[in-house]
This record gives sequence, structure tokens and C-alpha cells, in this order.
Amino acid sequence: MKHTVFVPIVNTKGDVIGKVIAAEVINRKNDYINSVIRIAVASHGMLFLLPRPQCANLEKGKIDLLMKSYLLYGESLEQGAERILQQSLPTAPRQNLYFNLTYHFENETTNRLIYLFTLDLDDDAILRNKKFEGGKLWTFQQIEHNLGRNFFSSCFEYEYEHIKSIISTREEYKESTL
Repeated sequence: MKHTVFVPIVNTKGDVIGKVIAAEVINRKNDYINSVIRIAVASHGMLFLLPRPQCANLEKGKIDLLMKSYLLYGESLEQGAERILQQSLPTAPRQNLYFNLTYHFENETTNRLIYLFTLDLDDDAILRNKKFEGGKLWTFQQIEHNLGRNFFSSCFEYEYEHIKSIISTREEYKESTL
């Protein structure tokens, strides 16, 4: 049991009220709330998005954020975000990772407490990677043209306006300091 990975069961405030074997979460998606970290990657006022893998359990092929993963049991939010970043973009600047928002997301297929981060990249060269096949930087106009068309993941559609506001504010601040 030493190598068994657990994820916390939480309430809508994020208080841990139990744990479950990570492999079981897929089979019991709506039985309880699990913590999920999502990281939106922004560069030059655009968002990097890519299709969800065809082997994904939810919303196969829909366009979504680059990084997302369950928070592991006993792991702090900072440790979880660092783990996800290390797995996906090990050379990304850690000082450009920002926590933004916590929200409860529930629909017919999932029940999650989402911790949303943004990662700002001045140099988008690290995104040109074979493991991000099909991914690209999207303008807000391109995204808005496809919203509500069953094209993006439901989580992304829910959090889009908040992400757009954060990135737009940061870009305006960058311009005003030049």
C-alpha cells in the first residue's frame, strides 16, 4: 500500500473530509468532490490550448487548458502546482505561476473543487513540443468565436471570462510600465 496514490475527498470549502484511491476516482466521479488543479498558460495576451487526449475519461478531443491534475492526498496546493508544472513544463519560470481562483464545478459527469492558476510566459518557445501536438496559442477573439459550440471543455467555458480578465489586466499593466 506504500505506492498506492490517494486523492483527497473535500467539501466545497476545500476541507479534506476523506481520501480515495486515485484509480477509483474515474469510476465514482460524482460520488464526492475531488480537488483538481488547472493551470492556464498565457503568452503575449493569448492562451495556449490543446485538444484533450482521445483516451481521456471526460470530454475526449475537446479543447482545454494545457495542465490539469488531481491534487494528491497530503500534498499542499503549492506542491501540487509545482508537480504538475514539473511534469509538463519543467523549464517554465516558477515566479510566473499565479494562483487565481477556487470554484466548485459539478455537472452530470464530474464533481470537483477547482484551483485555477495562470502561468505567464514571455518566451513561448517551450510550448513547441511534440507532446503538445495540436496545441496552439489562441486569441480571445478566436476563443469567443467558438464558445458555446460544444468545442471547449465545460470547465474551460465556465472559467474563460475570469481567465480573460486576469490576462487582459496583466497585459495592460505590462504595456503601462514600458
